[in-house]
Amino acid sequence: MRLVSLNTWKAEGDYVRRIDAMAAGLSALSPDVIALQEDLRTADGLTHTALALARALGLQLSWVPARSKLRKVGLRRTLTTSGLAVLSRQPVLEQRLLALPEDPRDGERVAQCVRLPGPAGDWWLANLHLTHLGDRADLRRQQLEAVLRMMGETAPTCSVVLCGDLNASTEDAEIAGFLRQGMLRDAFAGRPKVTHVDAAGAVRNLDHILFRPGDEQTVAAGFVGVVLDRPEAHGVWPSDHRGVCAELLFSGARAPTP
Repeated sequence: MRLVSLNTWKAEGDYVRRIDAMAAGLSALSPDVIALQEDLRTADGLTHTALALARALGLQLSWVPARSKLRKVGLRRTLTTSGLAVLSRQPVLEQRLLALPEDPRDGERVAQCVRLPGPAGDWWLANLHLTHLGDRADLRRQQLEAVLRMMGETAPTCSVVLCGDLNASTEDAEIAGFLRQGMLRDAFAGRPKVTHVDAAGAVRNLDHILFRPGDEQTVAAGFVGVVLDRPEAHGVWPSDHRGVCAELLFSGARAPTP
């Protein structure tokens, strides 16, 4: 099962061409599941990144709004949300929204957790966009702890995949601690990657696919790679983030799907 995670950069840059570039790049990958962050939707519903991509790719859409504010979309300034979305070939069986610990400077942060059918039974995907505040590594750790706590209560035996823009690298303490303790595994373990280049040219590894081991069902990664990492014919990049992709390999007992 192929999973892609991508921060879609709201409506910044050449938004119309970026939508086309994202759709083309994702179509070429033929993913089974796509997790999107900074999914922009205008209050009137006329512009919605995830919906446009779902239609272009023929996938089902589950989304949650977050971080409501006025933003510039094309030539207009309008009320929008910058939320989370999951596109999938199979229908989402269940969706849970978790409000995460937050900082007033940063605003609303949520986790979109969905239950999906898989080859070894149902599994959970937690789609995340953690705080960007440079001085709040402790808050990112708390946000991850909150997700793992909820998943422990909701799905103690199922495989859980956490993915998204975590605004930290796997070497940073707020993620590295979970990896050292064996609470999470990195799909890209031992494989260096760059998923974001800032305005100053600094390269960072911010986007991840992580696994929480299950008691009765396990998940591992086959192929992994950084994707959507080239501009299209007009020089427009799909996003300011590169995507991350992993082939998910499930094993263990099959759980019933009600």
